[in-house]
Amino acid sequence: MKKEILDIRLKVIIIFALMIGLFFTFAPFQDFTVSMFSEELPSLEKYLGDNFAENLKDWNFYITSQWFGKNFGQFVPIISIILAFSLFSREYERGTIEFLVARLPRRKIFINKLLVSLITLIIIIFTLSILPSIYSIITAKDFNHSLVFKFMVHVLIGGFFWYSITLLFSVLFNTQIKSLFTSAILLTITTTLGFIKPLGFMNTYKYILGSELFNNGVNWIYSIILLLIGSFCIFLAYYIFEKKEI
Repeated sequence: MKKEILDIRLKVIIIFALMIGLFFTFAPFQDFTVSMFSEELPSLEKYLGDNFAENLKDWNFYITSQWFGKNFGQFVPIISIILAFSLFSREYERGTIEFLVARLPRRKIFINKLLVSLITLIIIIFTLSILPSIYSIITAKDFNHSLVFKFMVHVLIGGFFWYSITLLFSVLFNTQIKSLFTSAILLTITTTLGFIKPLGFMNTYKYILGSELFNNGVNWIYSIILLLIGSFCIFLAYYIFEKKEI
C-alpha cells in the first residue's frame, strides 16, 4: 500500500494547489462580480435570467453557484479521471505488473490500489467541498452550512461514478494514454448527448453541478443509479483483473 500512496501523492498536491488557488480567484470578490454582472445584465439576462445579478448579492447563492456550480464542480469528473486512469494501465505499460503479481495475490493488489485511490478521492472532494464553510467562518459571512452537505452528496457520488468507470478502463487497457483518452472521450460524449432533451439523463454534469439543488434538493434517485453503476464497474474491473493474462 505504501507504493500506491507514493504513486498518487504528487497528483494530490497538484490538485489541492490548483483548486485552492482557483477558490481564491472568486471567493473574496463578490462585490466585484455583482458589479460586473449588473453592468452586463441587459446582454446576459436571456441566458442567466432576470434575477441572476440580484441573487449573486446573497452569499449563499454566490459562493455555492460559483464554487460547486462553476469552478470546483466542473473539475470533479476530471479529478476522478486523473486519480484512476493510471492505476493499472501504468503497471501494464511499464511491465511492473508481473513483479506485483509475483509478490502479492491479485485480490490484494486490486484492493490496495482501490482503497488508496478511492479514499484519496473522497478526502479531496470532502476537503474542497467544505472550503465555502471554512472561508465563511473565517470571514464572518452569514452562510447556510447545510447547503454544503447537499452539494457534497452530488459531487462525491458524481466523482465516484467517473472514478469507477476510469478504473475499469485502467484495467482493460495496457497503456495509460488509452485509459485516459477513453475516459475523457466518454465524458465528452455523454455530456454532449445530454444536451438533447430526451437524453438529458446522460449529462452527469447537470447532476454534479447541482443545478436543481436549490429548488428540488438532493436527487436521491439519480444518486442511487450512479452508485449502482459505479459499484458494478468496480466489480467488473476486479473480475477482469483476476482473469486477465499478464
